[in-house]
Amino acid sequence: MDRVIGRRAVMEVLRSGREINKILILKNSKLNDILKIAREKKISVSKVEKKTLDRYGEKHQGVIAFVSPKKYKKFEDLRFSENTFFVILDRIKDPGNFGAIIRSCEFFNIDAVIIPRKGSAKLTETVWKRSAGALEYIDIVLVENLSKTIERLKEKNIWIIGADSEGETCFEKDLTGPVALILGEEQRGIRKILKEKCDLLIKIPGRGNIESLNVSTAAGILIYEILRQRIEEKNTQKRNR
Repeated sequence: MDRVIGRRAVMEVLRSGREINKILILKNSKLNDILKIAREKKISVSKVEKKTLDRYGEKHQGVIAFVSPKKYKKFEDLRFSENTFFVILDRIKDPGNFGAIIRSCEFFNIDAVIIPRKGSAKLTETVWKRSAGALEYIDIVLVENLSKTIERLKEKNIWIIGADSEGETCFEKDLTGPVALILGEEQRGIRKILKEKCDLLIKIPGRGNIESLNVSTAAGILIYEILRQRIEEKNTQKRNR
């Protein structure tokens, strides 16, 4: 049984329709929206003291839901089209960053997030909370080997783009078409074996003294730029008709 902690995360899991075993709510808290939906869905709700919720961590915001585990998807579950957009995470171990990236991916309607079985953060309650409930609406694909997965994606005509500090400026490259964007951990970046398989390496040009961005921030910027170029390309095609 997984735990979903925090008001927004619990609200999203309620809306998603996933099986919820029970909800613990702080006594005298004003969480009427959550209570209303829980009652409509006939979900067991217990009003408890703060010390009971604190057993599961202090940042619970007065509510915790116990839910059926979210199931990982397989490579075979992926769907491909001319607008395919996957995000691949290489050794992103920090659950806070993982959750924040998932939130951005869901916001921009990315098709799936692909992670390796080893060396990656898993779907913990911290990830749930940092994703602000977005984890409910996006597929997380768990694979054994990222290198082989990239090769399989290339066979499907997916363009592999890696985020790297030595790459070319993202705003100056054509990033349209079906793509998979690879993001590596902040300290070491994408592994060399994966970098060598990329069709293109890109970076976000900075203007200040700091050399790099947090990986979750960089993810949001790069995802937006790829989608912006797609929209611009479509608008150009319409004008030329």
